[in-house]
Amino acid sequence: MKTYVPVAILFAGLFLISIINSSCSKISDSSGVPKEQLIIGHWNINRVQLRLYYGGVFTKDTILKQTPMPENYVSFAAGGNFEYRFNNPAADVGTYQFVGTDSVVSNVTSKVYRWKMLTLTDVLFTVMNTSTNPAYPGATVETYQTFVK
Repeated sequence: MKTYVPVAILFAGLFLISIINSSCSKISDSSGVPKEQLIIGHWNINRVQLRLYYGGVFTKDTILKQTPMPENYVSFAAGGNFEYRFNNPAADVGTYQFVGTDSVVSNVTSKVYRWKMLTLTDVLFTVMNTSTNPAYPGATVETYQTFVK
């Protein structure tokens, strides 16, 4: 009588591999959806990270503490309307537009937000900008922000 144990183990292994591969596959695929559609909606600000450079040399990396009043968010509407609120009781309200293939610029009454888009899916949006900040004299500040739906 022949032993079928190696064959049974092989089939069990293939079955487990197929289950693992199907459970680890992407749930949502936003490829092919234009950025103009993906950006629309209410995004919660998940993280704001600063990277400080003095004289071109990386010096410090920090994540800003969130103190929502009552919520930290960014919102993009289909008509070009924009809202941004981070650690403030009132939102900055204005308009936004795309510049080139990888940037979005938002004009509000008191300032301009210029962001390079790093990642944009239907559930994750990451941006960065480079600026100077009076809180860090002499530093070039890279600000990375992560938004989630």
